[in-house]
Amino acid sequence: MYLEFYGLNEKPFNILPDPEFFYLSQWHQQALTHIEYGLMNGDSLILLTGDAGTGKTSIIYKLVVEHSEETIVGVIFNSAVSGDYIVEMILTELEGKLPENPTPASCLDALQQHLLDIYTNSDKRVLLILDEAQNLSDEALEQVRMISNLQAGKDNLISILMVGQTGFRDRLRKARYSQIVQRIVISAHLSRLRKQEVKEYIYYRLRQGGADDPFMVFTENAVAKIYEYSYGIPRNINVLCEGSLVFGFADDIKPVSADVVETFAQERISDGLLPMPESTIPCDKEDVARYIDDLEKRVASLESSMGIVKRTLVKIIKKLKIFSLK
Repeated sequence: MYLEFYGLNEKPFNILPDPEFFYLSQWHQQALTHIEYGLMNGDSLILLTGDAGTGKTSIIYKLVVEHSEETIVGVIFNSAVSGDYIVEMILTELEGKLPENPTPASCLDALQQHLLDIYTNSDKRVLLILDEAQNLSDEALEQVRMISNLQAGKDNLISILMVGQTGFRDRLRKARYSQIVQRIVISAHLSRLRKQEVKEYIYYRLRQGGADDPFMVFTENAVAKIYEYSYGIPRNINVLCEGSLVFGFADDIKPVSADVVETFAQERISDGLLPMPESTIPCDKEDVARYIDDLEKRVASLESSMGIVKRTLVKIIKKLKIFSLK
């Protein structure tokens, strides 16, 4: 409804992934480069993490579009499944034939045979993408590790890209996940956009949407306000821009001002609809206790070191006094 008013051909801030509106920040480009290197190298496990809304799903769609000709790509969007069912789901997604009475073991055998057939009869690589990987149970993660071990000679039969939120990386640091961590060769993390990148992101999408002059749609002060309330998260930026365009159109304001953004942002906050990034959300009690324990150990170590330094200085001062009296 605001398109004609702001000189746009289509909505530039749709929250659904759209390759034509995909803005490659430094972090997105870096992540794509790392992932594509891992695919080219045939690495078995690749990790991509980032706060919710930082563009992980956009990267998934871009990978699917750009590598569909030379790569067989399977995507599991719902990773919250049991360890008994994950292999069957992967086999189905990669269009393998299910055993008559599927069990985890029989499905793993069928998957290995299916991957061997692809390896023998095709020049295509196989990529499995596990989205929302932080939801994988320990049993499912173990099955993923076993799948990543499937080889033909020295070649891996499959590359697995695990895509998860920032907390997934913290989870993998625990000792019980050491075996799967050892299989991760390539790792990338999507950081939030910086202030200049938020400005570039907004104006890029406005131009993609048909704006001849993006500065006539959002003022620089409005963009600065969007950066403040979005935490540099692309999904939040889209929500704030879309809502501000609607508010601006309703009040006949062009370009959108900082006051319009402020009004919309405060409404979202009061309704509890403007999420904070994961890294600003308080940790649970177990994580806090572990963090405090670690700090206490560091403080004790520092106190011990300071005691040694103090005693050493006292000895040096005594020697200097004795030397000065001679």
